[in-house]
Parts: sequence; structure tokens; C-alpha cells
Amino acid sequence: MSTKGLFGIIGLLIVLVIASKSIFIVEETDKGLTLQFGKVLRDDSNEPLVYSSGLHFKLPWHSVVIIDTRVQLMDGSPDVFTTQNKEFLDVDTYVQWKVTDFAKFYIRTSGNFRKAEGFIEGFVDNGLRNQFGKRTLEQAISGEREELMGDIRTFVNSKVPEYGLEVVDIRVKKVNYTSRVLKNVYDQIISERKAQAKLIRSEGKQEGNIVIAKTDANVLRTLAEADEYARTTRGRADADAAEIYAETYNKDPEFYAFLRSMDAYKLSFENKGDVMVVSPDSDFFKYLKSSTGKK
Repeated sequence: MSTKGLFGIIGLLIVLVIASKSIFIVEETDKGLTLQFGKVLRDDSNEPLVYSSGLHFKLPWHSVVIIDTRVQLMDGSPDVFTTQNKEFLDVDTYVQWKVTDFAKFYIRTSGNFRKAEGFIEGFVDNGLRNQFGKRTLEQAISGEREELMGDIRTFVNSKVPEYGLEVVDIRVKKVNYTSRVLKNVYDQIISERKAQAKLIRSEGKQEGNIVIAKTDANVLRTLAEADEYARTTRGRADADAAEIYAETYNKDPEFYAFLRSMDAYKLSFENKGDVMVVSPDSDFFKYLKSSTGKK
């Protein structure tokens, strides 16, 4: 091979190397930044040169940083936070975030996503600490969960733009009572249940007393009505009996006397243990001696 041909091959290799160093591809989900000696290149308006997806060219001595534009998911580490009423909660969260300013992101983090998540996690912890500190245990657990998350997201998004970031969403995966709080919660639940049971028993006893009083009143009224009815009935019966006796006496005085004697015998010997000492010649026995009642 001649010297000329050798130089031609070397020149071609140099051109290929330079071309390979001057061409770069940005994927659909990425953005590209070109750097010169570690500094982000800017256009005539002093805006960073950001490359969208596609095939691009650069100078061989420029370097390229590829940054993912997709929403990232950061699974935070559980931490303990204090509520307004000095109760402790174990809170586990996750954060969705993305890069919005690629130059700022690279300058502040050197394009390191782990480093960016470290900044975000610190702001989220501060936001959680502030927001939980403004709320009671009940508000933090259930009553104001959505409002709490919205306030934390607003707080974090006021801090992260200088890092070229935006928090899309913050959610609480899990909120647990600490062991000390858990005991207090159980004690509170037991106390509330005991108070509720006491109230129910008191109300039941009160209602029971009302029912008993109404029943007693009904019984007394029923007994009074029955006694009145019995007295009235007995009075009518006595009146009827007196009328019958009177009619009998008017028709046959002797038969009337006989009936009255029979009633007297019946009343006198009603009980087996009754003992009566009477002279045999007494008028009490006159109808026992003779059917006519004569001695």
C-alpha cells in the first residue's frame, strides 16, 4: 500500500470518529443538554439549549446529558411526626415528581435523580412536620387528609422549582399509631365504650322505671275498677237477695224464717273446727227438731 493510500485510510477513520462524536440521539421520553467543559450551552438569548427527541449534531468536544422527562415515583421512608395535641404517628408516603427545568436540574443535581429525590424528601418531611403540627390526631387521621396532602404539595412546590423540579402528587400510604399512642387510643376507646354502656344502661333503667310505673298504675287502676265492679255487683246481688227475701216473707213468713235459719246453720258450721255450745231447747234448733218449726 502506498503512503498516499495509508494517509487516506487514516483520514477516513478520523472523519468517522469525529462524526460519531458529533451525532447523538434523544429518545421520545428524554430531553438532551449539551455541555462544554461541564457548563450548559446556551443560545443567543442566554436560554439553555435543550434538545427534544430525534437525531442531533454537536461539536466533538461537547458532551451530552440525557434527562428522563417522565413522572418519577419516590417511595419515601417512614418517619414519626407529632400532632397538635402531642400525639405521635408513623407516616409512610410516596411522591410523584418530574423535571421541568433541565438546566437548573443539571446545575443543582448534576443530573443525579437520587440527589434530586434527597432534596424532595427533605422538603416533604418539613411539610409533613408543619402540617401535622397544625392538626389534631383526629384531623390528621381522617377529617382533613385531602386538605393536608394539598397543603404539603403546595409547600413543597414552593421550594423545588429552583432545582428544576415539580411535585405532581403526594400521598400517604399508611399512617400508624406509635406504640405509646396506640395504648392511649385503646384506653380512650375502652373509656368511650364504658361511658356509652353506662349511658345505655342509665337510659334503659329510666325507661324500665317508666314502664314499671305505667304498669303499676294500670294494675292499680284495673284493681280499683275490678273492686268497684265487685262492690257494685255485690250490692246489686244483695239488693236482689233482699228483694227476694222480702217477697218470700210477704208470701210465706214461716218459709222465710226457715230459709234464714238454713243460712244461719250454713254459716255456723262452715268450718270443721267450729265449736258452738247452744242449749238444745234453743230456738236455733227448732227447724232441726221439727219440719214445721214447732216444738
